[in-house]
This record gives sequence, C-alpha cells and structure tokens, in this order.
Amino acid sequence: MADLDPDSQYAVLHVLTELSMQRSYMNTERTLAVWTRTALGLMIFGIAVDRFGELMRHPPWHIVDQATVWPHLLSAGSGVVLVALGVVMLLATGIRFLRYGLKWQRETPRHVWYHTPWLAFSFAMAMAAVGVALLVVMCVFRQ
Repeated sequence: MADLDPDSQYAVLHVLTELSMQRSYMNTERTLAVWTRTALGLMIFGIAVDRFGELMRHPPWHIVDQATVWPHLLSAGSGVVLVALGVVMLLATGIRFLRYGLKWQRETPRHVWYHTPWLAFSFAMAMAAVGVALLVVMCVFRQ
C-alpha cells in the first residue's frame, strides 16, 4: 500500500482530533445527565424517608390529640438531608459542566449554534430550584 502524503496525514489527524474533542464534550454531557438522574433519585428517596416516618407514627383514628405523634425527628431530618444533598449535587455538577462547556465552546472553532452548554446547565439548575422548593415544603409545612 502506498504511503499517504504528509498533507493528507495531517488532514486525517486533524479530523480525528476534532472528533475526539466532540466525543469528550458529549461524554461530559452524559456525565451531567447521570449526576442529574442520581441527584433526582436521592431527592425522591429523601421524600420517601420523610413520609415513611410520618406514616409509621400515624395515630390511630380515635386519637384526638395529635401533638404526641409528630413525625420522628430522625426520619424527617434524614429526608431533609437527602434532598439537600441532591440539591448540592445538582448545583456542583451543573456549574462544573458549564465552566467546561464554555471553555470547550471558546476553543472549538466549529460548533452548532443550537447546541450550547446552557441548555443542560439550565435543566440542572431548574431541578435544583425544584429541590429547594421541596426543602421549603418539607421544612415549613410539617403535618
């Protein structure tokens, strides 16, 4: 087989490098999606732990004084901590992805106008806002 001339080798290497950079960016998007899914699962588990504590301490139907059967502090606190951990996870991974995505967008000469890092970042921040609202509901509106 004949050897390729240096110009065509350079062109092939340039294309391979560009494809590798695009794969790296897509890998970071996929990593953000996995972290977002994990954080949402953690927040849902926090809700379940919180509500399970209230379910287990539900008074018999004939008890009128419900002050003695408030939810257990351990389950309520654990639920709040799990939801808060999910919010922190979303904030940290979203900000880290945005920093990488903006740097990648500046350094990559060719990018599509509708595929920017802001979309994935916005979704992560929207889910973090939902988590903060959930924390407010869990802490303020007890039973």
